Order: sequence, then C-alpha cells, then structure tokens
Amino acid sequence: MWFFKAHINAAFWITVATLNTTVKQLKSIIDPQTAKGQSSDFANANFPVDQEGRTLHLGCKRGEVANRILSVGSMDRALMIADQLQGAEPGAPLFQHLSGRGFLTITGLFQGTPVSIITTLMGMPNMDFVVREARAVVEGQMAVIRLGTCGALRPPAKLGSFMVASPGAVCVRRDPDAWTFDDGRPHYTVSAPVPADPQLVQLLVAACTEHGGADSVVEGLDATADSFYSSQGRTGGHFEDVNEAVIEQLMAAHPQLVSLEMETFHLLDLARCSRGGIKAAAFCIAAAERYSNRFISKEQIQLCERLGGAAALTALMQCPLTDAVGADGSISSSAISNGNGSSNGNGNGNSHALPADAYVWVRRHAAPAIVKSQV
Repeated sequence: MWFFKAHINAAFWITVATLNTTVKQLKSIIDPQTAKGQSSDFANANFPVDQEGRTLHLGCKRGEVANRILSVGSMDRALMIADQLQGAEPGAPLFQHLSGRGFLTITGLFQGTPVSIITTLMGMPNMDFVVREARAVVEGQMAVIRLGTCGALRPPAKLGSFMVASPGAVCVRRDPDAWTFDDGRPHYTVSAPVPADPQLVQLLVAACTEHGGADSVVEGLDATADSFYSSQGRTGGHFEDVNEAVIEQLMAAHPQLVSLEMETFHLLDLARCSRGGIKAAAFCIAAAERYSNRFISKEQIQLCERLGGAAALTALMQCPLTDAVGADGSISSSAISNGNGSSNGNGNGNSHALPADAYVWVRRHAAPAIVKSQV
C-alpha cells in the first residue's frame, strides 16, 4: 500500500509543480505597466472602468490598442502570428497584456503600421467584450478582421480553405421557447444577413490570394451559431436538441452559405451599429468538412494560421482609416486618400485627441519579448 501512496503523492506534487510553471509563464507575458491596474476598483456600472481607465474584461486603456485589430480565437494563434510584428523601435519588445478574464492583447508594428492582435476566445459574448471595450479606448476609426476556424458546408470549400465572408453573415440561435411551449414553432431561428465592409473584404481577398493562392480562397455567406453543438447541427449525445435538419435547412434557405462558426455575425453587427466608426470583415480556416466529416491536421492548421495571419495583417495595413494614430503618435486626420485623389477625412478639420502619452507601447518595458513559436 505504501508503494501506491508514494506514487500518488509524487504525481500530486508533479501536477502542482506543472501548474505553478504554467501560472509563471502566463504571468511572464503580463506587462508590469498594465498588471498593476488589474486590482483597481471599478466605477460606472453602465460601462465599468478602473481609476486608470482600464476596461473590465479586456483590461486595456487608451494608448495600448491600435486602430487596426486582428481578432483571433486562441492564445497560441495570437502568439504565432505576433512573430510577424516588430517592436516600436529596434530591440524593443511588443506590448503585451493578459487580462484576468483571459483576453490577450499584443500591439506592435506590421511594416511600420500599428496593429493589435487580440484573442477573442469563443462565442458572440466574448466578441462583444472585445469590440466594445477596444472601441472605448481607441481614438479614430477602426478596422477589425477576424481570423478564426469554421466548418465548411459544401465544395469547393475543403480543409484548409480560407473562407471569406464576403456577403456577410447570418445568425443561428436556439429558441428555448420551442421546448418550453412545445407549440410547433421552429427550434432554431435565423436572422437576415449582415454585410461586411466591402473595401476591407476586397483587400482581404486579395491578400489571401497572394499568401495562400487563388485556389485557397472561397467566398460566401457565413452562418454564426450560438453553440458549437446544437445550433451547428451536431447530433447525438445526451441532449434533446432537435437539430438533425439544421444544416440542410440553412443551406436550402441560403444558397450562398459556405461556412458555419460562432463569432463573425456579431463582429459585423457591431460594426454596422458603430456609426461608421468600425470597418469589419472576417475569414476562417476550414478546420472541418461537415459534408464529409473530415477534420484538419495539426500541421495543416498551423501552416494556414501563419499564412492567414500574414494575409489579415496585410489587409489591415492597407485599409485606409480616418483619424488613425500612427507609429509616431501622429494622427492621419483627413490626409488619407481613398484612391481617387479625394479625402476620406471627417471634413470638419478637427482630429480626435491623442491619449495623453500617445501609445503606451512605444515606451520600452521590462516585460520579456514574445516567446517565439517552436512549431
């Protein structure tokens, strides 16, 4: 008996040591300049911010998030793509902040243009946190591109395809009242489509074609579901989901539909309601073929993430914005040309005010640089 107890105790302490190491690794990417704000008291229950102006979930303040944002689902993907960014000056690390809610923000330069990579995690509520709280701490117009993963619903889409939601997205929601009242109403509701920004879509398609090849790009309507399982037609298991026909009905109602995931619709919906303050587009890597039941390999998804990240950063860099803050802290007010020689400024000659210290990440920090991906 003592032999088994000794092994159990040893396994326990090994587990504790592993957890401690993981915690230290996560803490190592929290910028000490921003970490001090995490325990501050919050005010304003309508839109909570602390004494430094940090938002409740994203944990960032003015000067730490760029006007151009790449939204990704996972921390691993964010760190991998961040290898393509540079610090504000030679040898300087990228700005990094990991909030207590798990949102990682990385800000740096892509070919001289300020860009932030933010982990949106999963689902529409998390996209809501990221977009609204980033909007609250950024001056000037914004461009946001989502790079996620999705299920491909029909050929020619295949594993590894870049699925660009050029026409926009619809939203698929489970209706609890269908179970509550059992009166024959549909168990799932589908919204009307919300469009993506056409200019940003055009730049994104061109960049995906450049980095992945023309055969890698599939354009079509996206469907954003409120569940990975029930609302995406995954059947079986321990729940009465009544979803056997969800995908078939979606495809019949929307012949342009090519992808199914969990975040794009809400990003596009928020951009639509931003009073012109946000341009948004989205594309996903086809990680699953729902029509063949095949799933992508680890090696292929990592390659696609690198190529897709480069494409998204390129499109963001090329997207003209009004009153965006530049790498030197200056504001590009009405000086941005829309390609025909005219200006796309706000027309009133007044630019948005800079944050007090310009971009915080321009200053050197004691935080270590991003750990390079080993894959």
